[in-house]
Amino acid sequence: MKINKLHLLSLLIPAAIALGSCSDDDDNNSINNAQLQTDILANVAKNVCEASYVDMYNKAVALQTAITTLNTTTNDENLAAAQAAWQEIRVTWERSEAWLFGPVEADNIDPRIDTWPVDFNDLNGILNSDQPLTEEYINSLEDGQKGFHPIEYLLWGQNGNKTASALTSREKEYLSALVSNLVDLAQDAKDTWQGGYTQQLANAGSGNQEFPSQQAAFLQLVDGMAGICDEVANSKIKEPFESGDASQEESPFAQNSFTDFTNNIRGILLMYQGQFSADGKGLEDLVQQYNGTLDGQIKSAHAAAISALESFGDVPFGTAIKTRESDIKNAMEKINTLADLLNNDLTRFVQQFVK
Repeated sequence: MKINKLHLLSLLIPAAIALGSCSDDDDNNSINNAQLQTDILANVAKNVCEASYVDMYNKAVALQTAITTLNTTTNDENLAAAQAAWQEIRVTWERSEAWLFGPVEADNIDPRIDTWPVDFNDLNGILNSDQPLTEEYINSLEDGQKGFHPIEYLLWGQNGNKTASALTSREKEYLSALVSNLVDLAQDAKDTWQGGYTQQLANAGSGNQEFPSQQAAFLQLVDGMAGICDEVANSKIKEPFESGDASQEESPFAQNSFTDFTNNIRGILLMYQGQFSADGKGLEDLVQQYNGTLDGQIKSAHAAAISALESFGDVPFGTAIKTRESDIKNAMEKINTLADLLNNDLTRFVQQFVK
């Protein structure tokens, strides 16, 4: 079939224009995608990670103030205030465990403030000694003898029913030394982020030793989210459940374990959505742009995990592992489902779309 040259030209010109337009669109998408990735890392570094450590430091100081007040005026009202301050800082810390990388890991801040379970016999040994509770001595203690959980033990007592009148002068001294150490470590975490680590994460890419590419930074975020799922389901819940030993739980004295677990999982969505001190850009924005189905799956799995944990209501974890076996298994299953999505699907997504 013979084609008229003018007709052929009329077909080729629009095609060439269309191809040029597609190329321009690809370039624009690439530029927009690169800017979005930069915006996400900048927001997550400053307004999620750094903001959480600023908040934790402020709450550590608030806990120190509450304990000082309790030690000065020892009554049940001030004991309750100190307990509430402990619970408040736990909210921030447990949520921040969804991004447990950087200074808190490299500088061993995590084990020095949040090792569990604790052996109350070890703590009683310190209380019964005449060792001066100096800053140097507290620093030299094993990880399980300092941090959140020894403070918890002193504020609630072994059976969770501590009264102000039962606080001894030695316990007050230990409380004061422990919270001072906690404030110091919280400040170390805050100062290290503010002193340069925030910028390292925000400016991931060529020449950055910590994060040599934006993909490396995004994969670190995903690894943090998936990692806390694994810790909650397969360590914090599974180990006490399978052993039937409630003394192995994370926060037994305050009966705060389910709250701890729930805040761990809540932290995942905060990171994913780029929210903590403010609502900013997060991984969610990138995933929605390319894979709305995956975005929905992650949010649905997250909601299911939270619902499973909240289903226990006021039942303490130490009781639930003996009386709510099927619900405990369901909670582990739902958290592991979320972990699989993060470890597999979200990781592959980042490897495909972030360079």
